Amino acid sequence: MPQLGLSALVPGFCEPTSPPVNPLAERAEDEVVAWLWRTGFLTNEAQEEHLRSFRFGLYHGIATPELGLPALVLGMKWFCWGSLADDQYDNYDCGDREERVRSVIQAARTILGGGAVLGGDPVVRGLAEFWPALVANMSPAARRRVTRNFLDYLEAVRFQNRFHAKGEVPDAATFLGLRRHTIAMIFQADVLEALSCLDIPGSLRGHRMFRELVWCFADVTAWHNDVYGLEKDIADGQLCNAVLVTSASEDCSTEVAVDRVVERAKERQRLFLRIEEELPSLADELGLGPPAAASALALTRQLRAYTYANLVWIGQTRRYDLDLPRIRGTFDDVLCDG
Repeated sequence: MPQLGLSALVPGFCEPTSPPVNPLAERAEDEVVAWLWRTGFLTNEAQEEHLRSFRFGLYHGIATPELGLPALVLGMKWFCWGSLADDQYDNYDCGDREERVRSVIQAARTILGGGAVLGGDPVVRGLAEFWPALVANMSPAARRRVTRNFLDYLEAVRFQNRFHAKGEVPDAATFLGLRRHTIAMIFQADVLEALSCLDIPGSLRGHRMFRELVWCFADVTAWHNDVYGLEKDIADGQLCNAVLVTSASEDCSTEVAVDRVVERAKERQRLFLRIEEELPSLADELGLGPPAAASALALTRQLRAYTYANLVWIGQTRRYDLDLPRIRGTFDDVLCDG
């Protein structure tokens, strides 16, 4: 696996070199593991042991050191749901991939619209439980935005799977927007905002430059993921990877492509920081007071902390180990084939 450490971050992007870890992280991890047993993702002790080797508690303990227990648990539920669901409909060669993802999207539209889905597999049951808690205190406008971003993520996964099914590496232009959504970090920004109860006015949150900042966050985390997950993606037959796309489109080796992807991620970090610096003046331009800018900056700090935590976590997690299966032989196939 290509080595990727904190040197992948530009100066000023991360703050402490030894950040605090949320003291509630281990307790929250235990609660989320119990929830995964209840929803049916986990069915035996070997699966639980494998899941805990992901170290998702550590990840969120670093990324969100100040959250209280309920918010920390909710954030971890989404992370684990997203990771395990992704393995099911993205990496698992069981049944028709298109149909498997379509069934998830159909159920998600019902749940996100406030409807009930009777029965269902662990993917559907898990979403039906954590979604209402996530959006409970959101304004109608924020709920519409979050719903759109979540469905964009699912639809992007379905689109991505068509490339995998055909054995094709997507062209660079198509890949950029596709990967920005499949990483689910646009939605992750919504999650962090909700968990911290931030009040960012819609005119600022929906401004073109604020959206660009969130896209920078999504691009950086996606491209970092594609570098440290390169060997795993190759082993799993996953072709929608920034390194593989760069290698194919620019006719270079994967080693050269890795360097180019890391450097381009740094360019996106620099743009993130420039936009972040301009947010107070943008809030003033929109006729908003200092509290609006403060809330926006609180979110941008969390996005940077999340990016930092990701790079610390990759040195601890076993999720990307080649000798540990993601699905085959570990977690059961839980999706219905329609």
